[in-house]
Amino acid sequence: MASTAATTASGGALPPETVRVWDPLVRFFHWSLVGLFAFAFVTGDEWGKAHVAAGYAIAALVAFRVVWGFIGSRHARFSDFVARPSTVFAFLRDSVFLKARRYFDHNPAGGAMVIALLLAISVIAATG
Repeated sequence: MASTAATTASGGALPPETVRVWDPLVRFFHWSLVGLFAFAFVTGDEWGKAHVAAGYAIAALVAFRVVWGFIGSRHARFSDFVARPSTVFAFLRDSVFLKARRYFDHNPAGGAMVIALLLAISVIAATG
């Protein structure tokens, strides 16, 4: 019986192929948000102007991500990963019983969390 795993010329197994799901703009958004949020947290009371500038930059990033969620690449679009509440609850129920379907990108609960996080960050940026 032949093996289905890819091997090198010397017989060793090849590492699994890397699949990039999110486009460079989504990756830029994610890591910029991480950095700016950490910077805003650290500068909270000590460096007022820097903290405010980070807040405006975060608000701009969130605005960009919302727009990109409608016009971006396939996996960046909200229509690709935001599901109805009934689908989210069914996924969570199936997860409890270890029967949840696997997803290539965000699962229904992950999509709900993306929306919750974008809303929470928007409220924080708007209120300071």
